[in-house]
Formats: sequence, C-alpha cells, structure tokens
Amino acid sequence: MGSSVLNGIRVNMIYSACITIETPDCKILCDPWFTDGIFDGAWYLYSNNKDPFSAIGDCDYIYISHIHSDHYDPIFLRKYFEKFGEKLLVIGDFQSNYLEKSIQHDGFKHQVNTGPLKLGQTVVSVFPHETGSPSDIDSACLVEYFAEDRVHRVLNINDCIFDPVFLSNFSKFGQLDILLLSYTGAGPYPQTYFELDDPELLVAAKSKKSQFIEQYLKIAELVPAKVRIPFAGQYLLGGKLSHLNSYRGVSDSYEIGQIDSSAVILNDYEGSIDTVSFKATGTKACLTSTQEIDERLLEIKKQPMDYEAIPEWMISNKVLVSLLSSALIRASRKSECNQDYFFCFKLPEGGSAIINAKKNSDMPIAITGEELDGYLPRSEVAIDYRYLFGLLTGVFHWNNAESGSHLQVRRTPNIFSRDAQNFLNFLTV
Repeated sequence: MGSSVLNGIRVNMIYSACITIETPDCKILCDPWFTDGIFDGAWYLYSNNKDPFSAIGDCDYIYISHIHSDHYDPIFLRKYFEKFGEKLLVIGDFQSNYLEKSIQHDGFKHQVNTGPLKLGQTVVSVFPHETGSPSDIDSACLVEYFAEDRVHRVLNINDCIFDPVFLSNFSKFGQLDILLLSYTGAGPYPQTYFELDDPELLVAAKSKKSQFIEQYLKIAELVPAKVRIPFAGQYLLGGKLSHLNSYRGVSDSYEIGQIDSSAVILNDYEGSIDTVSFKATGTKACLTSTQEIDERLLEIKKQPMDYEAIPEWMISNKVLVSLLSSALIRASRKSECNQDYFFCFKLPEGGSAIINAKKNSDMPIAITGEELDGYLPRSEVAIDYRYLFGLLTGVFHWNNAESGSHLQVRRTPNIFSRDAQNFLNFLTV
C-alpha cells in the first residue's frame, strides 16, 4: 500500500499508544485501543466521540507491542477487520509468549517476528524486552526505510521501562530520526492506597509523575533522536473507581514539550510528522481541558465493573480460603520473590487470609483477626470479594487488577516489591 511520503517515514498520531507508521512500501498500525471498559471495567478513553477508522484508514500490517488491553484490543480489531479486511498481526518473540496465546485464542492471523520483516526498501524489526523473567511482556519496534541518500529510522518503545541493557540494542543505529516513548505510567499506586484522604497521597502522586518524567529523560539521553514524540498512557478510570483519577500521578503530554526541546506533541487523531521535512502538523498547543475531562467522567462514573455479574451468594470465607490454598501451590512454585513477603486478604465474614509470596515457601495459609504485626513486610489487600473469586478461578487476571486499580492496598513498610507483586500473577487455580 505505502504512503504519499517521498523517500522517508511518516508517523501519524491516533490515540494513546496507537499510531500509524508509513513508508513508500507499507503502512503499519501500532497498538490500536478503542474499546471502553478494558481491564475488567476500569479504563476508558478520554472521548468516545472520535472516529478511529477514518483516522487510521487501511493498513498493511498491525504491530502489537504487548498483551495489555490498551495495546491489544481484540474487540476493536474485529471491527477494523470487518471494515478493511483481516491484517497480519506482527508480535515479538517472547520467551513466555502470553500475547501469542491470546491471539491464537482469538483466531487472528499473526507472525512472531524472529528476524527483520523486509518490505521493499522497508525493514521492520521487533525487540522483545527480555530479562529472563516470566513476567516479561513488553517490546519495541524499529522501522527503517532505506532511501537512496540515507536510512530513515523510527523507533517505537511505547511502555518499555528504562533498562540500559535493553536500550543498548539501539546504540548501533546512531541518532534516530524519531523516537516514540512513554512519558507517564499507569499503575495502582498511589491511588489505591487505603488512606485516600491522606494529603501524603497527593505528594506521592506528584512524586510518581516526576519519576516517569525522569525515566523519559533518561531514555532520551540513552537513545538519541532528532525528534521525540511522548505518547501512550492516556486513560481515565471509570465506574466506582472514578474518584481515584486525581491521585494517579499522570502527566499531560503538553508538559513534556515544556521541558524537552526536541519533543513534538501531536494532537490525537490529527497530528503527524515525517522524516523528510520534520515539519509537524496538528501539534498540541495547551493542556487537555479539565472541562473536557470532567464531562467525560460524568459519562463513565456509573458504568459497571465486569465482576459485578458474579452472584454474591457464591462467595464465603470457606470458598475463598479453599481457592487461595489451591492457588498458592502454583504461585509459590513460580514465584520470583526470594524473601518473605506477606499478602493479607480481607475476608467477607471478617478476618484476613495471609499467604507468603516467597518462592517455594512451605508456610500454609494463616487466618487471623485484626492482628497483623507479626507479618512483615506485608500488603493488606481489600478487594471486592466477587472479583477475588474471579481472579482465583482464572476468570480475571491479577495483572489486569493491578493495571485497573481494582486492588486497595496498604503496604507496611511502604516499599514496593515488584517480585512480590509479580507473584500475584500466578495466584490462580
């Protein structure tokens, strides 16, 4: 198909992590997400009044960076294929390829990128972010166009975190033309911390915002580019989680343009830039309107969560403890946590069930009342009991619960452990 770009590459901003990358040989759609209520009913787009089909148009291939629902959206893909015909999904060659399993389950054509995909003068390469952990899911995509006078390069690293070893893969390419990278992060902290009235939460949110900006700047220093496009991570929490939005600690892309002179801030659905002229169209001139956001929150604050369809009569202390006991066997075996770390789950009939995230721990489930002082470090977890039932039975997934801010947590001490958090991903029967 190709594009009207002469001897170069054009990047078109659609929404969040969704962009199109065009060369004279092909058009690649990246990470389209346009379905409201992902992450089990938690995440919503800033607006549902835009037409993504017109903004995207027809494409040749679709690159899916990783399995998260704001990147892999099978509901939208089916609608897109109905309009434009089925396209080949290109994904990374992960050691534990959860994304491929999901794509196979959904019945889509796909290709695991084990080497460069060559399309005329265009080369597409996918780089999985592999650390040896079964929790590795992210990837980056490099698009190169070999023109007569030079090589044009656009790198999309979307949600990949700052990892000097991984980012060193791109040093051999020298200065890139365009680098697309995340400037903010979605996660449960601090908005899911118990004491929401604690003014320290707003301080924590500000700190989180600063940390992601620092990560953005570190990546920018390690992976030089003529132009950087901050993107991805645009969402609002809906339903009963709507009140948490002010605590998320997320930046507006416009703010990045104020601190990075090489950043180009493209408007959703209309912004674009190419590697020939480097002239951007449809750039963002101000912060996203708070009125626009408030109006959207009014639309989504009464939306139901997916787990609300589970009957409450099915849930009891006995049922949940039994499920936790079975799930713990699997999770303990797969755990990457090498020291004691306790999760304390509140039970519907009172008390808490306590489990140890340490790898191959032989500690059985402990049932206690309010006394938790003997379990350190720990996370006290409050969660809708229907949702906990669904997580333990595999109807829902813990990573979606984390990304969707469904878990209310109190950490003692307030120190985050990624290894302990990853343990939850395997806590299912």
